[in-house]
Amino acid sequence: MRQYLLYVTAPSRSAAIMAALERLGARKLPDDGALSQNFELNHRLLKGMTMRIHIMTDIDGVTPFLRQHPVDLLVYDERGDDATEAVAAVQHIARDVSSLTQLWGPDFHFPNSRIVTVLKQTPDVDHRVFILGRLNVRDVIVEPEKTALMLRWLRDVLYAGIIRENKVGLALSGGAIEGLLYQAGAILALKHAFEGRSIYTCDVISGISSGSIVGSMVANQIEVEELVRGVMDLTSRYPPFKLSTIFDLAGLHILKRMISSSLKMRRVKLSQWLEATMESIPTGFFKGDKLEAYLHELFVDHGVSDQFDGVKPKLYIGATDQDTFDHVTLGRFPHDRMPISAAIRASCSLPPLFTPKAIGDRWYIDGQVTKSCNLESVVEDGTRLVFVIDPMKPYRATIAGTADIKGGYYGVVQMVKALVSTRFETSLRAVSEQYPDVDFLVFQPDEECARLMAGSPLRARLRIEVIEVAFQSTLRRLRERHRIYSAKTSRYGFELKSIDALRKLENSYKDIIENIGDSI
Repeated sequence: MRQYLLYVTAPSRSAAIMAALERLGARKLPDDGALSQNFELNHRLLKGMTMRIHIMTDIDGVTPFLRQHPVDLLVYDERGDDATEAVAAVQHIARDVSSLTQLWGPDFHFPNSRIVTVLKQTPDVDHRVFILGRLNVRDVIVEPEKTALMLRWLRDVLYAGIIRENKVGLALSGGAIEGLLYQAGAILALKHAFEGRSIYTCDVISGISSGSIVGSMVANQIEVEELVRGVMDLTSRYPPFKLSTIFDLAGLHILKRMISSSLKMRRVKLSQWLEATMESIPTGFFKGDKLEAYLHELFVDHGVSDQFDGVKPKLYIGATDQDTFDHVTLGRFPHDRMPISAAIRASCSLPPLFTPKAIGDRWYIDGQVTKSCNLESVVEDGTRLVFVIDPMKPYRATIAGTADIKGGYYGVVQMVKALVSTRFETSLRAVSEQYPDVDFLVFQPDEECARLMAGSPLRARLRIEVIEVAFQSTLRRLRERHRIYSAKTSRYGFELKSIDALRKLENSYKDIIENIGDSI
């Protein structure tokens, strides 16, 4: 597999490094407009690995380079009289990367664990090695004597301790009804944006809350076009997906709880009356049983299986234990002996709207209560490329006072989205640092889509326009970041279509839905 290296060095040393690469047989690549000199190296010391090496002399050019090019490892070489000291350089790069992430999105976070440094031999070198370790730099080498030694070291850094396979994962967050619609549109775009390999061939899939519905459909090879047709009241091979599928009133549950509380309140003291009254509030107003039955029928009649061991990709569904508030991964031993539809019902049981789901001797509620996105399960299963779809992004209004004008309920919903989104980004950064060999492609609502999805995520009708806007915004993101995304995905067989083809695809939503294309 080709590995991408960005080698940042002092101007006084760049000529010597390029000469050393040419002696090793590296092929100089044509100028592609980047602020770097580019080489491709195949050498026996690399043991089958191909290195594409970009030589750069301007540390301020690192983040502009990261916007356009994949980088598996950044090598900072402090040797040379005109070079910045390594600790200061790493801190400089980290600050620039933080700004880049805020502007371009969480998948442009470049962890320090993807950085290695080449140090000069100085009296305080041991102390500087310690500081670089505190900064989570991946490895350090001091004054290597030969280029061959450097080459062996770089190969070992890229492969040492990496037991991951070349698997691809799909991770989906929650987001209630509109999150489900957004994810359907994003999956539709990803399905049609690539040639060679399809998003339906992912090796590992995880979903939480509404993401568990879409993820399980992908695992079951349920065609997203047909699902969208069912939502839009068009003729479909699948049962229609309606609001009544989701909202089935838990009348009997509410009645039993009220009667039980009324009987209990006769025996309580006046001082305990308020506490008893609070206990009369139902744990959910809707059962979720219709959703579970709908999914069971869909998977059995039109999919592959309603059992975790019956679907080809590893499927993980996140839920929360209602009593311990531990996050539980359903689909992973010992929580893998229930129907997928039951696991989804548990993962979507958002209190106090839906009653909890009993599985075995435990009760489960919405998985997003304890985790925004189950990235760890996907990565720990050996994936090196992960598509992430995260609908829970707040709308960032530019006009001051917008939230106040729209009222308290709007403000609360946006606050919850902001909390979930911040938790997601923190989790993604932590996983990126822990697993520096994994690439994440994150798809979130753009400003237009976030505005459309602002307000209540549990509307009284299905806003089917969210699907189209999500479809178009996902394709637009792929087109705008074509160079870096295509380089990352092509290593795993996903050949991103040309920019012109993606632009044309953006305007073909209705044709795709009305004229079902080839099956998966």
